[in-house]
Amino acid sequence: MKTLHLVLKHKWFDMIASGEKMAEYRKMNDYWEKRIWANRFDIEKVVFHRGYTNEICEKYVKSITVDIGRREWGADPMTEYYVIRLEGGDE
Repeated sequence: MKTLHLVLKHKWFDMIASGEKMAEYRKMNDYWEKRIWANRFDIEKVVFHRGYTNEICEKYVKSITVDIGRREWGADPMTEYYVIRLEGGDE
């Protein structure tokens, strides 16, 4: 089981921790391709860090796909991302 660690701004961390936001987006570039896309079948859990504090939130991964993100969750319109969908949500 692989665990992915991601640092988030407080706003996005709080939305994920509360269950309001059930997906995290990462831009499609070489860096995220190596970290996320190449390991998409092995990543089972994400540990989200609230900025550079000690506060964390762990969520299990439902799927990792390429898709257009939701604007209210921080995605740019009509832009494709690596989408990490989390367990327990529709998105």
